[in-house]
Amino acid sequence: MEDKITTTRNYILDLLESGSLKGGDKLPGARVIASSIKVSFLKIQQALDNLAQDGILETISRKGTFVQRNWEDRILQTNFTLFNRDLPWIDGFEKLLAARIPQLRVCRKFPQSVFELRTTLHVQNNRNDYLDLQPFFDRIYPDKSLFFSHPFKNFYVDRKLAGIPFIFSPRVIFYNPDLLKNFNCPEPHSGWTWEEFIQSVRKMRAQKVPGTEIFNWFPEIFQWMNIVFRAGGCLISSSPSDPVAIDHPRTRHGLQLYTELMHELNVSYNEVFSDCTAQFASGKLAFMLSERESLAHFRHAGFDGWKTVPLPVIEGGSDITAQATDLICVRKNCSDPTRVEDFVRFMLSEETQDFIGMEKYGIPIRKSSAFKSIDAQSPRDMLFLSETNKISAQYNISSPEMSSMIEEGIKCIWRNDLDMVQATGALAQAIRLFLHIKQVTKNNILIRNKEVRKSEEACLV
Repeated sequence: MEDKITTTRNYILDLLESGSLKGGDKLPGARVIASSIKVSFLKIQQALDNLAQDGILETISRKGTFVQRNWEDRILQTNFTLFNRDLPWIDGFEKLLAARIPQLRVCRKFPQSVFELRTTLHVQNNRNDYLDLQPFFDRIYPDKSLFFSHPFKNFYVDRKLAGIPFIFSPRVIFYNPDLLKNFNCPEPHSGWTWEEFIQSVRKMRAQKVPGTEIFNWFPEIFQWMNIVFRAGGCLISSSPSDPVAIDHPRTRHGLQLYTELMHELNVSYNEVFSDCTAQFASGKLAFMLSERESLAHFRHAGFDGWKTVPLPVIEGGSDITAQATDLICVRKNCSDPTRVEDFVRFMLSEETQDFIGMEKYGIPIRKSSAFKSIDAQSPRDMLFLSETNKISAQYNISSPEMSSMIEEGIKCIWRNDLDMVQATGALAQAIRLFLHIKQVTKNNILIRNKEVRKSEEACLV
């Protein structure tokens, strides 16, 4: 049960996130707030002081208490930020969290918090911002056989674990069998090829079906990377001599195929899907490349007219798909290790994992919860389990700057219809230069630190 100070804090934070209070607004007097929520004046004053210390409020002598204009930029020790505030299971999750860790609140307007749920690339790019959760994980769950191990693989750096998978999923092709039948297209099958996929796209286009009603093409890395993986390519390899693989023939081939698909669909680069999952769930999209997280949206929409198939085979490529992961993270400025332990225990508990499994949101990282969630009698659902050993999160992008360069560089190619060979060659050279400068800077810092240590030692002597 939350204490009165927490109750008051949450009341004010809720007013801010709902828009009832805005930056610069003056708060009602402490006695007015006390009367509204039935909390003592003393507790109200303590909560206001507490929020002022956090940079949310500002008290001006003889004028009152005001909301800071940049309140949403604060990183609070008591907030929990999810990467997507519109997930269909948030309300039920909030109730579980309130019962187990009442000091934490799920926030909807703070982009960053001490406690977070983040996606694959974000964690890999920003890993230096987060605590190593391996010691907490080891202490709470010494028996690792309770969890799937493969999804953890690409989140270890120097034996440190910046994020613990909460759920994961391979990406597959969802399709609407009724729509395919209406357009006289064959249903895809395991082992189907890229050429077979393109033939169905062409057949629907010949019947004047808009490309935006055929496939959810959009230029985000988590989407097109699937085709690069299937083509046998990658972005940054493990090669010590030249890790940049953006201009590798297999990577280029994957990008070229995705470009050709854009042309076959006759969609514009700027023709962005506002919500392809909702479109598919309304029966208005034939094919959708997505992960099992979509099932939670189907469930809440009451949609059951879907089937699944592995991504098309690309000749000379690899049987790999991009791993979708939601990861448990805690920022390094966390001031309460006990709460970290409580948070990790809660997120990986059977109760929480069973809840997320019941919601059909991805594959719970806890095996028992996953097996309860997946319908063993349904081939369309069992496909997610059979594809789990084919997932990869090997983006190997070590910084937000490099990630932005790659993502914006590829988007620039599509936006301006550039020659793929020339453009990826130029982008690869830019990344090589970036990595060289980064390494030189790192070496210079090491040399400087070494010289400082020598100077300090000399002074001591």
